[in-house]
Amino acid sequence: MKRLIFLLLPFLLCGCSRDMNRREIDEVNFIHALGIDYADGEYTISAIFNSGGGADPEGSGEAGSEEISNGTGKTPYAAYEDLRLKNKKAITLTQAGFFLIGDTAAKEGIDLCLDFLSRNETIKLESLIYVTKGEKAEDFINAAIENKQAVSEDLEAIKQKQQEIITRNDNNLVNILNEMKQNYSSVLIPYLTAEESGFLIEGYAIFDQLKLYDYLDKETSSGINFMKNIVRSYPIHLENGTGLSISYTDTDLKTKLENDKIIIKIKVNFESMIKEVNMEGDTFTYEVLSKLTKEQNQYVENIIRKAADYSVTTGLDILQLARIIENQNVSQWRDLKETWEDNISKIEFEYELNSRIVKSFILGKER
Repeated sequence: MKRLIFLLLPFLLCGCSRDMNRREIDEVNFIHALGIDYADGEYTISAIFNSGGGADPEGSGEAGSEEISNGTGKTPYAAYEDLRLKNKKAITLTQAGFFLIGDTAAKEGIDLCLDFLSRNETIKLESLIYVTKGEKAEDFINAAIENKQAVSEDLEAIKQKQQEIITRNDNNLVNILNEMKQNYSSVLIPYLTAEESGFLIEGYAIFDQLKLYDYLDKETSSGINFMKNIVRSYPIHLENGTGLSISYTDTDLKTKLENDKIIIKIKVNFESMIKEVNMEGDTFTYEVLSKLTKEQNQYVENIIRKAADYSVTTGLDILQLARIIENQNVSQWRDLKETWEDNISKIEFEYELNSRIVKSFILGKER
């Protein structure tokens, strides 16, 4: 009997070797980026994947060039299901690192765009979200493919560029979903524009009540980054031709409530290095450095003011001030939050900027 069991064992193991609930990797299209659009009452989902499907990680073959496949439906999830049915292979979002929301879909509402993604158990919560300014995500992707760009590689390059200028990427899926849960502040998502050599981040798209409200310019968006204390590096171009690069920043916001007045003091400490000098004389004299320090303080203050002034003018909390005031004034916030939208335009800002220039090896021109 024992001998019979040993003879049957190899056949039993072979019979269990194939899991019917799993597919071979070359039977799956791994989506690397997903575009979401809305037009004429329907959503379109555009998926970017390699034409060769999933490449064998132990093989030497190429996965194939990028292709785009579309699905349509009355809702984003219905469009995604249509996309799945149209594909000969199974598709999965397990490798999707980027989601592009088209302009019209953003105007319809990001809650509708992201709801089905938030319920997908295979989604990567660190995946990044962008808005394609002024055009559909599908058109944005198609134009890049026609231009022979590797879309997923260019999006990865954008991610790396973000990490060079800011300390964290707040446009990941989990953070955006958390921001959508509160009603007091606007949601900010970076928007992309295209050029022949790749993609660019120009600034933030503002969402009011989860619908696209406006696109901010680069300086106003940079002012927000300073207020959020996430600036890693930033270039300064002074009128005298001197170029500097910020290498360290520390921003602290303090709130003060006086009767019906809200005062927010913005204190920024930063360091910079001189990168270019076009003025004559020794750059590193006390007098010259003092002058440059004052000028760079004013330069950064003007950028921060643009963000603060935009918030006051529009009455939109693009600076997450509600959260800061609540944390620093818990008891008073209970009364203040009822009239928060009316109070935003009455906020008074005070500015204190302190900086120093770290000596570099670039000197001024000789007299």
